[in-house]
Amino acid sequence: MGHHNIDVQLSVNRYMNKDIVLVIPPRIVDDFGYTPAGAALLKGSLSAHGFSSTIFDLNAEIDQQFQNHELHNAIDNFFFYHTFYNNKTWKLLAPVIEAWAEKIVAQNPTWVGMSVFSYNSQRATRLLSVAIKKLNPAIKIVIGGGGIATDFKFAESLHENRIINAYIRGEGELALVELLKGNIDYPGINGKPPQQIKDVDSLAFPNYDDYELKTYTNSKGLEALPITGSRGCVRKCTFCDVASMWPKFYYRSGKNIADEIRQQVESYGATAFRFTDSLINGSMKAFREMTLELAEYRKTLPEEKKFIWDTHFIVRGPKQMPPKDFDVMKAAGAGTMLVGIESGSPAVREHMKKGYSEEDLNYSISQLDRVGIKVRMLMIVGYPTETLEDFELTKEMFTRYKPYLDNGTIEEVNLGLTLNLLKRTPLYDDREKYNLVQDNDHVNDWVCIDNPTLTYKERLKRRIILQSHVEELGYPVFEAANYTKQLLSSWNEVQVLTDNTGTMISNVKFDREQNSLSADIIEPWAHSKQNF
Repeated sequence: MGHHNIDVQLSVNRYMNKDIVLVIPPRIVDDFGYTPAGAALLKGSLSAHGFSSTIFDLNAEIDQQFQNHELHNAIDNFFFYHTFYNNKTWKLLAPVIEAWAEKIVAQNPTWVGMSVFSYNSQRATRLLSVAIKKLNPAIKIVIGGGGIATDFKFAESLHENRIINAYIRGEGELALVELLKGNIDYPGINGKPPQQIKDVDSLAFPNYDDYELKTYTNSKGLEALPITGSRGCVRKCTFCDVASMWPKFYYRSGKNIADEIRQQVESYGATAFRFTDSLINGSMKAFREMTLELAEYRKTLPEEKKFIWDTHFIVRGPKQMPPKDFDVMKAAGAGTMLVGIESGSPAVREHMKKGYSEEDLNYSISQLDRVGIKVRMLMIVGYPTETLEDFELTKEMFTRYKPYLDNGTIEEVNLGLTLNLLKRTPLYDDREKYNLVQDNDHVNDWVCIDNPTLTYKERLKRRIILQSHVEELGYPVFEAANYTKQLLSSWNEVQVLTDNTGTMISNVKFDREQNSLSADIIEPWAHSKQNF
């Protein structure tokens, strides 16, 4: 009996004093409205290894606390743009960050782990870490996630300045467990090269018990959860940094993925899922197993519980994906496929190493249309080899695909901004091979020697023209208003006056440190007086 009372007391203490508080710092914006998966994956793994944890979703708290549109935009700008500072916004946020820190410290955790989703979460992570250390310097802080990989110095600088105690690069499910055990020599911890998890079927399912799931509804108003079926990609696109994070493609069995979906439907009532994978159909064996399992499971559910799922999808030809695969996809609940088309030019796509032909693209879109699966087109404007002829082919593709828009198959187009030259991508790592010149680390400050007229100004111009073209055709453009503001701001940034002879500086370089423009060559600009 005495032992039983001791066990109960230990259990209570375990609840009150968490091994780790997992934090989702702002700012995360998902166009589908899905909850971030990182903290839930970590909680599932920690629980499986005997560690107690709780999750604080501060991203959701921002959405709940600041519903005024103007205030919300000001806060988004504060987190999104690290050079943006507004005293009024800071006075609004400072007590909020302090209250977050107090709530976290009140849990009396040994560790605080912050899931830095992207570059946009870095500012909040830094401010919150400082606030926690100010309240209780004994609490240890570890950070990880995709956001610390976007800047090589972010995690290191926080660690060197003792704002955090550790950082983890790469997959964190096992590395975090080892850190809590005291094994700081485990791969991925504090600068040690990360190690991919090969047996992804062995990982625990994510745990969403601490989430306010009603906060997250997708664009269709359904309760939505993320799901990860694979790590890495089977293709090596030149502009993509996925291979730097996951050099090899590892995937879960189709049954294992289907089992997780069953559990989340039954545990949380989820009616929609968003795959976080780079692609759903990387392994056709696993894909077929998953879709067959899900198609059978959906047959057992009442209509109101029949879930759907959205995902990134790569173009495959009829030999790799015959029509039957598309029929089963539809029965399994496939909702919207995000298809990285990137360009309407076969030559540009070949240089990108997209790995599909024009015939394959037309086939895939027609099959998705036939079975009634939606498509979101993902595009890139201003690839280094893109000529005016290539750009015209992209415009022509949208004109050609308009019947798919009219019948509801194509539901949106994501045009992004223009091509960013990101670190750890083949284009960046092999700049000399691709004849790319980049004067500083800004992602837009580059030019291809082999295609010198494709300046940043020209890329912006094409991007603005393309949005105008697709909108005239009736395509909905993702975040059209916000992108328009950013594009016009960037356009004004590089806009220069024409001289009396009608010439214009075309290879403008904008020095963001000095806030000034400079140029080496003056050459004719055919459309210098055109306003965009």
